[in-house]
Amino acid sequence: MKRIFLLTIMTTTLNIVVQAQKLPKGPPPSKAPCTTLMGSALQPTAIDTTQGRNVANNDLAWENGDVILVKFMNNEGSQNLRNMIMQYAKSWEQYANITFKFVPDNTPATNIRIKLGSREDNLGHNSQLGTGCNNVPQYLQTLNLDTSDFIDYKAYVEQYKNGGPFLDYLKSKGTDFKKYTYGDLYKDVVAFKDPNIKWNYNSMRGTTTHEFGHALGLLHEQSYPNGIKWNKDTVYKYYAKYQGWDKDKVDFNVLEASDIFYTNGTSYDPLSIMHYPVLAWQTLDGFTVGSNTDLSEGDKKIIAALYPKDRKISALAVPKIEITNIDYGEIKTDNVKKGLLIYPTFDIKTSAILGTVYFVVRLTTEDGMYYIPTTNPNYSWNKMAATYVKMKLLPSTNTSFNKNGKKNLELFFPFKEMPELKGKKVKIEFSVYQDDEVNNRYQKLTFNFLSSPVTVPN
Repeated sequence: MKRIFLLTIMTTTLNIVVQAQKLPKGPPPSKAPCTTLMGSALQPTAIDTTQGRNVANNDLAWENGDVILVKFMNNEGSQNLRNMIMQYAKSWEQYANITFKFVPDNTPATNIRIKLGSREDNLGHNSQLGTGCNNVPQYLQTLNLDTSDFIDYKAYVEQYKNGGPFLDYLKSKGTDFKKYTYGDLYKDVVAFKDPNIKWNYNSMRGTTTHEFGHALGLLHEQSYPNGIKWNKDTVYKYYAKYQGWDKDKVDFNVLEASDIFYTNGTSYDPLSIMHYPVLAWQTLDGFTVGSNTDLSEGDKKIIAALYPKDRKISALAVPKIEITNIDYGEIKTDNVKKGLLIYPTFDIKTSAILGTVYFVVRLTTEDGMYYIPTTNPNYSWNKMAATYVKMKLLPSTNTSFNKNGKKNLELFFPFKEMPELKGKKVKIEFSVYQDDEVNNRYQKLTFNFLSSPVTVPN
């Protein structure tokens, strides 16, 4: 979420007891935009008619009433800074049946882990989307906040002009004021390590609330389909110049529109806390959006709809299935049944809504590079040689398959139903897909997992 620090450039010198310091050269640097981490590990997406709400990925929403464990990492940040971040994060709780429980830094297992960074580490502002944070190893953060952007730079510009501890610091390190720029000043403010640091609480509130909105499953509001008529060339040039972003990164974070089912039947909300600022020259029609620092009425409505306080299960809830600890387990040829027997091992957890999954085994070439095509309609997945089991999973359950000596999921592929593979080596690929019946799509729940080569008997 981008905010620009607007600092009035004075062209005349102020005279107080002694002559004031001239302002630095050049424009003030811009604040780092949010670069949401959509389901990948850090290095870095139901229908109703409620109006004025923004886009949300219901698939990654928490269960209604969940207590989400949150901690700060590496003993970073003063207690005052932490207190403000906690206060802004918990503003969502006023409208949602959800709790952010902040726990000690040494807590071994948490859902959300906050890293308080700065311009020096170049991590910016970003968060995993909703329950996607549960897929990130415990030693990694799931949410970054660049605290350099929370500093009240105007206060330090005043000290630079009129004297104070910051100007004394600059003089003590031999600063060349003739060539001094705003970029230099911002770097020096970060390096100053002021024990009585001056904070820009509007920036801190807006950014923190925005990132915790992502942590609850909300997407960027500017991604609402057909919401903004972008002047794409100018947007690409702007982010390339001021953020160093390439075209793909701009597309992903700014220009790319969400699929319609993420809108939850809502209207576009330019006042959303989840919206980037938009400048007139970035659009074809001069449309603008300011730096939103507070929850809009639309934000309050969508979070209340996703996590209602007056019912156990949200009307927007969708089946959610989590697969962990996956392995191809045991694969063997059976000359009695005359086929391959596959026993993948994994744990599966379901949400409060009944869900349907497909456990799919596909055949690949020996090197695992290509699927093997087939014309067999009975043993095919998208016209590739495969066998699968369709299963309805009970709500709110935890189940293990093919563990502790049990064989409670078997996938069988008859030799006679395979393409002409006798005597050849193949690999077995195991995947799990959720049947999203509401939106008429299959949602992949696992990465492809390949076995060692298996020889098909003659």
